[in-house]
Amino acid sequence: MNLRHLKQTLTLDVLRCATFVGVMKELLMFVVAYNLVRRVMVEAGQRQQVEPNRISFVDALRWLRHAEPGDALPRLQVNPDRPGRVQPRARKRRPKNYRLLNQPRAVLRQAALKEPPEELGDAA
Repeated sequence: MNLRHLKQTLTLDVLRCATFVGVMKELLMFVVAYNLVRRVMVEAGQRQQVEPNRISFVDALRWLRHAEPGDALPRLQVNPDRPGRVQPRARKRRPKNYRLLNQPRAVLRQAALKEPPEELGDAA
């Protein structure tokens, strides 16, 4: 569950830096942001008298993004307690069999015009 928040909610699934030092800085910033959100969840859980894990991670993150210095912590959304809830790890959509667009469209368009069309195979 916590790893999902890192990868999906904080968009850690794709690192944008190319160097080792850049990747380490990026990971460090994700750790700082994650710990800050968790700290807000702990504070909200104590105020609302619920377990911190039941406070909405996304709601705490949204409040942090829009809060001004000195703003009071509002009541955050409390997720229902659903023991035994399990979701399968599967993709709903299959990836397409196309190459990535990693050159300008004009260059790829010219290359496509120069290549002979792919044949579909024997029709018999």
